Amino acid sequence: MELWKISQKVSELSDVIPYYFFSLASSCLSLSTVLVVFSLGTWGVIGIIVISSYVVIPYLLFAVPVQVLFNKHPKKFSLNYFCLYIFFSLPAVFIYSSVLNFDFSMDILTTKNYYAISLLAALFFWFWDSVFLQKKKLCIIKRDRLNGPFQH
Repeated sequence: MELWKISQKVSELSDVIPYYFFSLASSCLSLSTVLVVFSLGTWGVIGIIVISSYVVIPYLLFAVPVQVLFNKHPKKFSLNYFCLYIFFSLPAVFIYSSVLNFDFSMDILTTKNYYAISLLAALFFWFWDSVFLQKKKLCIIKRDRLNGPFQH
């Protein structure tokens, strides 16, 4: 690969990284806030910060790679994207809760909390992904950089 192509890819990526960060941070804070509120708010702001630090890991491992793929063909508030986020959220919540609780039994699949957390995790990530990343503008900026300012 030629050096200018690598430079161009790095430049494109550096323009989009803040949007990924805002989407990730907003999703973590939203989910942890809801989890703290529904646990009767016993932890308050400290609980939101602590839970956010736990929630960021499955989001990074499962949701962000899917988000990168979706950003290649941006669609704001796409129900297909939402369904796929739910699809990836179910095993992510299962694996993560199993690891945290050291319980690898299938009992978690029978609880309402498992499905509620999976749905909320997908919903928040889908919402913030649509707000920050699934914009046609980002693709236009990338295309204009590739074509140059005077080539159309």
